[in-house]
Amino acid sequence: MITLIFLLTIAATIYFMNLWIGILWLIPLWFILGYGLGILMVVFTLALHLPYNNMTKVTDKYQYYVTRSTAFFYNHFMMNLRIKVTGLENVPNDGVLTIYGNHKSYADPFIILEIIKRPTTFTPKMGVYKLPIIGSWLKSMGAFPIDRSSDRNTAKAMVEAIKVVKDGMAMLIFPEGGIKDRTDEKMVAMRAGAYRVAAKAQADLLPISILGTTDIKHRAPFRKTKIEVIIHPLVKYDTVKDKTTSEMADYMFKIINEPIEKKKKN
Repeated sequence: MITLIFLLTIAATIYFMNLWIGILWLIPLWFILGYGLGILMVVFTLALHLPYNNMTKVTDKYQYYVTRSTAFFYNHFMMNLRIKVTGLENVPNDGVLTIYGNHKSYADPFIILEIIKRPTTFTPKMGVYKLPIIGSWLKSMGAFPIDRSSDRNTAKAMVEAIKVVKDGMAMLIFPEGGIKDRTDEKMVAMRAGAYRVAAKAQADLLPISILGTTDIKHRAPFRKTKIEVIIHPLVKYDTVKDKTTSEMADYMFKIINEPIEKKKKN
């Protein structure tokens, strides 16, 4: 949907400008103009959807369809990513679910939102949550904002996040607590607190390894970046319920890093 709006805006701009001016060698200029107008149309379309989002549940399928459509547009037309996914069959269609993965670029949540078909939200930092339109959209998705300046605000948001997860919204969490090292794809830190949502909501845990995102900053948007996403088998809550959050962190740390370490050896 979002990509179609973008492409139709470009096509319409080229057509009408060429019809009006009639100089063929100016078509590249009309393309650039259409590209800019296309982005504005995408933003306008998202803004029009906000009242609907605010009236519906965070698990609303249409709202998430638009979110996934936006993620696809961002990944392929703004960042020029080519995404290969293995293990998609490991994603449960329903149930209480938390998703954990390594985090090396700002494209990571958009990559996951594109490939996960069930309603999913994530944990942006507070600065992103305060952006116009984006912040309102994240709020309507039940996003769990990380306020590193206030433990109290983070604890309050976590209570709401647990409710959202129990209601059936999958929660994507990057347990490193931000992008710690943009040159190493491995998880380089373990924050046990990131697993409190899974523990308190008694949620299953889905580990995901993302490979190739360290190249995005060197290649996007003019060169393609190949991204590989490995979705590991689901870790049922019953298998980790007796573990502390630190033990959960260590367990998931090893699963997520394993294919990344194998790639380095090869």
